[in-house]
Amino acid sequence: MDIDIIIKHIKEMLMQRGDNIDEFEEHEKELEREEFYNDNRILEFHTSNTTIIFAMTKKLKKSILDELKSYQDDLTKFILKYNNKKNIILIFNNDIISAPILQQINKYDKILQKNDGILQYFYSKQLCFNPTKHEYVPKHEKIDENNVQEILDKYSVGNRLKLPWIYNSDPQAKWLGLKQGNLVKITSYNSNSGTYYRYRCCI
Repeated sequence: MDIDIIIKHIKEMLMQRGDNIDEFEEHEKELEREEFYNDNRILEFHTSNTTIIFAMTKKLKKSILDELKSYQDDLTKFILKYNNKKNIILIFNNDIISAPILQQINKYDKILQKNDGILQYFYSKQLCFNPTKHEYVPKHEKIDENNVQEILDKYSVGNRLKLPWIYNSDPQAKWLGLKQGNLVKITSYNSNSGTYYRYRCCI
């Protein structure tokens, strides 16, 4: 899989989240593309808000997951090691991750979310396209937390969890970096009703 396509879509994703990607762009241009696929070292890149870690071989994937496990009692040490960014994205090859390891990743993600961060992983195949540009997918927008109460009041919803749900594993939710409790606005259109809006709560 073309690493340049993966990098292009990561940049698009992070810019959509509001990250400044200048440092990421400068660093990735310095690397030979073969370096992304060998076992020599984990590659890390940084934006204004996010650390992106490439572990594209079985050996490196095991290494970064073992490292996370070793810091599970104090993930701040892991964060500090990787440039003190609370938002962390792991990029793996397409080898399926076992259920127990996925449970561990979800556990670490919940810990980071309690500290205003997030831990996400993507298989490389999930980054070979930009899901927001699909012609049949309606526009999804993360709602600023300052505007959530206004929306709940408008629709007479007492608790955001009473809204319809969107799972954090949904491609749009992953792309936007939605955390548990975040709201997303979905803009759709049809010839009969025109433009209409729906809201979902991420779980």
